[in-house]
Amino acid sequence: MGEELDNATGPVAVELCAGFGGIGIGLRALGYHVAKAYDSWADAVAVYNHNFSGELATKCNLLSDKGRKLVAADRRRIGDVDLLAAGPPCKGFSQIRNGSHDGRNGHNRVLKCMPDYVALLRPRLFVLENVPDLIRHRGGKTLTDLLRRLQVPADRLRYRVEYRVYDAAHFGTPQARRRILILGVRDGSGTERLPDAGPDLAQLFAAVRHGGVVPEELASYVAALRDPNDENLTTARQALSDLPQLGPGEPEVEREYVTDAESAFQRWVRVGAPGKLRDTRTPAVKDDTVRRLLHIPPGGCARVIPGEHLNGLSRRYDSAYRRLHPDAPSTALSTKYDCVYHYSEQRSLSVREYARLQGIPDRITFPSSVVCRRNAYEMIGNSVPPLLIEGVLGEAFGIRTRRLE
Repeated sequence: MGEELDNATGPVAVELCAGFGGIGIGLRALGYHVAKAYDSWADAVAVYNHNFSGELATKCNLLSDKGRKLVAADRRRIGDVDLLAAGPPCKGFSQIRNGSHDGRNGHNRVLKCMPDYVALLRPRLFVLENVPDLIRHRGGKTLTDLLRRLQVPADRLRYRVEYRVYDAAHFGTPQARRRILILGVRDGSGTERLPDAGPDLAQLFAAVRHGGVVPEELASYVAALRDPNDENLTTARQALSDLPQLGPGEPEVEREYVTDAESAFQRWVRVGAPGKLRDTRTPAVKDDTVRRLLHIPPGGCARVIPGEHLNGLSRRYDSAYRRLHPDAPSTALSTKYDCVYHYSEQRSLSVREYARLQGIPDRITFPSSVVCRRNAYEMIGNSVPPLLIEGVLGEAFGIRTRRLE
């Protein structure tokens, strides 16, 4: 069972749409005691309970009467809730289109019911996470309606609500991943405010990946990106260089780290980890894929594959056959293992490497006895980067974490 210790005497938090606990990792770093977590995916619940002490996570359909009754019963047992945190599914709003995107979309409905759970749990604070495309959904009406309902979720319950879009890369995550965070503070209970988001570093990362010119206004960030001891920016190499060299189709075997920690990120991610690395299994790679990858430089994609190696593959999209660049953060991960390839090996990433790029500590594991490899990639790709939560809420709440000392 789980090895991740909780802060039993800290302020109480509840997670909705918790996945395997990405938000919870960040909350625990801020001193919160996560009293309960809920998710509709049984595999994610199993991984959550594997990694955290006690059966904290429960399979729960938040859209059902049974789900609401379960959360209400737990609320009576838990007592006052200091923070409600939720990462509702983003498929209904993401640019990656899957299925219906109108109000009938089940994923949209989960976000739509969040004010009902704020009313039920009555937390002092709440934070919701989603994709920035939510801002434009239905011409902005979806977000406007949500904010209005969050401000007054029930009679005699009022919240001051604000939102900002952040890039997880600004907080040490080795991945450029933009997300909207919505913060609510119950009237009269505090003065917490979301911090500034910082500049958009997309042009900096693109310049590094493709040998372009760094915009003058972003030049001051180049030194931080190159410094392995800088905690604010982490490149793919600074995230992965201490991990063993692997080939495609590797089985699940515990393996040694190949070096001591070589960066601030590696020192952080290895705290509390098992003696040997776990989750080192890798997907098999077809011969055609290997031949194509040999033509793709670090930071490149399908657009540079010679025509004789395409064999029907379209190279219209920058998202196909993306390679990591060792000196930049990864592009945003999806739920598919082949959304990005290693910067020097002709293969996809191991489960552990994928987790590293999402900022998941090595102590959090995804045993094959609990979850299959495909689902491990999916739940990692769907998760909220813990360093984003720790960094943004740490600043908002005035909490100085051990990582920043």
